[in-house]
Amino acid sequence: MLAHAAPLPTARAIPGDGRRLPVVGLGTWQTFDVGADTAARANLGRLLARFVEQDGQAVDNSPMYGSAEAVVGDLARERGLRQRLFLATKMWTRSAEAGIAQMQESLRRLGSERIELMQVHNLLD
Repeated sequence: MLAHAAPLPTARAIPGDGRRLPVVGLGTWQTFDVGADTAARANLGRLLARFVEQDGQAVDNSPMYGSAEAVVGDLARERGLRQRLFLATKMWTRSAEAGIAQMQESLRRLGSERIELMQVHNLLD
């Protein structure tokens, strides 16, 4: 029989300033691209709630993942989970103006005033 191990940390400190970042994340590619499918959304809502109950925080999105950003935003709002999530998304544009517009659209779809991590997938002109 295996000895009970201590739980793994769900966040780690950044060396130098001590801010904590989540180390366990949930990807949304394909899985959360369910549009308005009520049954799929109900299942994903339970999954997201369970993820947070288990101290999960980071949820990775992208505008390239179809409806995933909007689904995550809706579920987080409906279940009151936004304050416990570390939202990450990506930018897939080639200009500063288009990048800013894409970030604003991601904020709208996620139903959030902030995104904790914006990942840039290409260089801006």
